[in-house]
Amino acid sequence: MRIDKDTLFMRYPSAWWHDLWREGLPSGNGTIGACVYGGVKEETTMILHHDLWHGGREDELPDVSDVFRRQREMMDREEFPTASWEVVNELKRKNYNTRLESPLPAADLLMQIQPDKGFEHYIRGIHMDTGEVGCEWLDGGSARSSYLFVSRTRDMIVKRITSANDDLNIIFSLDMHINEGSHKEEKYAGHVMESKKISMTQPFLIYTAQNDDGTSYGVVARILPGNGELETTPAGIRVKKSNEILVLIKVFVKENPEHEQETVDRLKKELSSVAADYGTLLNEHEKEHGKWYNSAQLSLGYEGEYHCNEDLLASAYSGKQPVELIEKLWKYGRYLFISGTSEQSNPFPLYGLWAGDYRLTWSHNMANENMQMIYWHTYVGNLLPFQKGMYQYFSDRIPAYQNNVRKQFGMRGIYIPAGTTPGVSAPNQIVPVIMNWVGAAGWLAQHYYRYYQYTRDEQYLKDKLLPFLEEVASFYEDFVEFYPDGRIHFYPSVSPENTPQNFMPPEHIQMAHPMPTTVNSTIDLAIVREVLTSLCEIAKEQKLYDDRVDLWKKIIAAIPEYKISADGGIREWQDERFEERYAHRHLSHIYPVFPGYEVNKLHKAHLLPAFRRAVDLREIDAQTGWSMAHMSAIYARFEDGEAAMQCLNNMAKSVLTNNFFTLHNDWRKMNISLCMDPPVQLDAVMGYVNALQEMILYVSEDLVKLLPALSASIQKGSVRDFRYVNGCIDMTWDMEKRSFTAALRAVRRHKMYIQLPAGIDEYKFTCENCSIFQEGELYKLEMERNGKLWIM
Repeated sequence: MRIDKDTLFMRYPSAWWHDLWREGLPSGNGTIGACVYGGVKEETTMILHHDLWHGGREDELPDVSDVFRRQREMMDREEFPTASWEVVNELKRKNYNTRLESPLPAADLLMQIQPDKGFEHYIRGIHMDTGEVGCEWLDGGSARSSYLFVSRTRDMIVKRITSANDDLNIIFSLDMHINEGSHKEEKYAGHVMESKKISMTQPFLIYTAQNDDGTSYGVVARILPGNGELETTPAGIRVKKSNEILVLIKVFVKENPEHEQETVDRLKKELSSVAADYGTLLNEHEKEHGKWYNSAQLSLGYEGEYHCNEDLLASAYSGKQPVELIEKLWKYGRYLFISGTSEQSNPFPLYGLWAGDYRLTWSHNMANENMQMIYWHTYVGNLLPFQKGMYQYFSDRIPAYQNNVRKQFGMRGIYIPAGTTPGVSAPNQIVPVIMNWVGAAGWLAQHYYRYYQYTRDEQYLKDKLLPFLEEVASFYEDFVEFYPDGRIHFYPSVSPENTPQNFMPPEHIQMAHPMPTTVNSTIDLAIVREVLTSLCEIAKEQKLYDDRVDLWKKIIAAIPEYKISADGGIREWQDERFEERYAHRHLSHIYPVFPGYEVNKLHKAHLLPAFRRAVDLREIDAQTGWSMAHMSAIYARFEDGEAAMQCLNNMAKSVLTNNFFTLHNDWRKMNISLCMDPPVQLDAVMGYVNALQEMILYVSEDLVKLLPALSASIQKGSVRDFRYVNGCIDMTWDMEKRSFTAALRAVRRHKMYIQLPAGIDEYKFTCENCSIFQEGELYKLEMERNGKLWIM
């Protein structure tokens, strides 16, 4: 196995008992996912498709707008606990039971491999730069391997099994996915068990089934035996006496059952036309995969021997992550992202394309933190086109979100539930903490506007971005009310997913989210200010919205400066009837610092200490994998590299499995994070990517900070093709040697401030179509399109 800076490798097979897929080897092309787990006698390749979901239910939403008005009246009387449940209870009385879907595994490719003398020198791994995953071992002196990738150019899974001798004896079969420990297929996949059909016609294995929406889906595999022999057995297709076997796999979904056979025949024909050359197929795929994998590059100067995942995790568990692990986790998060979504596919869900059961905890798209975290890294990380899949997903569902807001609030605009899946856009998770939060669309609007800032794609702005942003604004125009003194009155208002301390039950009563429904949560006010400010900027630039700008400015002006609590931190609720509660994982009230840009060195800098204090007050054993990634990015905004890295160290100690999947929390009941049965949540590893980028490069439209939050662990390194709003940047640094160089390339004319790294004795500048001069501790830069600046 090739072992280098772009390879993750493990000495042990998947070992998460009864959930072996959790430590599998993930591969994907953004549409099809494959997860390889098991051993060298029985190996499973779990196959998924981004558009294959099941188990959901979408009821017609009753009109409860009158109940919403009643809820507000109750809140006006300060009947907050009762008001919190008012709309929820009415929906329950009307038997409204909308339920989110879960990913549906398409099938498993099963391999039964006949052993010789027993395995030795087993190793498995992921070549992140090619998307190839697999394992190698010795058996009776014969070197064997099993590798797989999901082709971006052919839209199929390509698998090869090799041996140094003509001794491969393997039975291949296709069947429905079975997770041996949970038996959830019996409860949640009865439709699959009843409808599945398996057939074998050499060299093809065919598996089909019907989803619960009546559509057909399936997998077609072609087995090429190389120099071996094929035979059909009751257990599957056997290959004997071969030294190389190739398996080509196609997947189809959402087919009319009447056309199922036509689709199977078409896929068999397509597979038959593919030249049986693994190397050629891998090379053509690698060019497409590598384009995205290498769209930005990072090196932290590690030059020693490469270590297996198990050893890297053991080192991290003792306190601090090795530099090798830090660098590889940055690459791995990007690898998972580009493998799990694309411009054309659905957004990256919390399990990616590797969800291994039929009803998993929190397997949907969650927009009160998690989905946003998944995409934060794509700006600086130069993966902007992948945002389009998310925009298409939400924009396609605007009519459904308009219906939501009419029925739930009696207003214009859109209401996006915190959780959605491809087939469920209506309100769901019928509890106050979800139903009463209205900030999802506004928070997502930040991504829409940021995309435009980076691309200045005016056609995409008009076609896709503005229709969404206009609907968000319409909702806030109707939803916002004002106190008699002109201050904003935003209610109901939720700070995900916290409850004020004075509304918490006694400690001996365990209750999730007892009373989240408040007035003027900090995050809601920050989102409103951000969305409407962004729209005012667009209105000025594009000469639009003359009839709306005055109202937007009135709402913005009605939001007062953020208040500070008695403990010295920014208040989570700006209404002082709601007391601070620090035992919580979400950091919603820090939104103006991160992920927002309202408070920074150029704007409202006097508030930074109070925001910092609010983060420091959060309790460590209330955190999760993703909250530690979020907290790390916030500390990077405070230019505290050691605190930012400590959060990432805590992540590595508590929520990483051996294949570097991230979990919601530590399953071993240690004292970092919550204690519960932990679901996989891959948003955390992408949050890790973003946090590391924040330590290296801060970007807002008018301010770029180079190396603002380096920790002792990353004092040496280099980056290439990192993005800022109006250009690209390369940097190389060795802070122990007081060495730093950077090169900026403008993609359009712009002005901004730059903060250079501290600790360098003197800087020299070389300009091409640009100018730079010092203003205090910052430098003001003006660049023409294609201008270049070299800093030494």
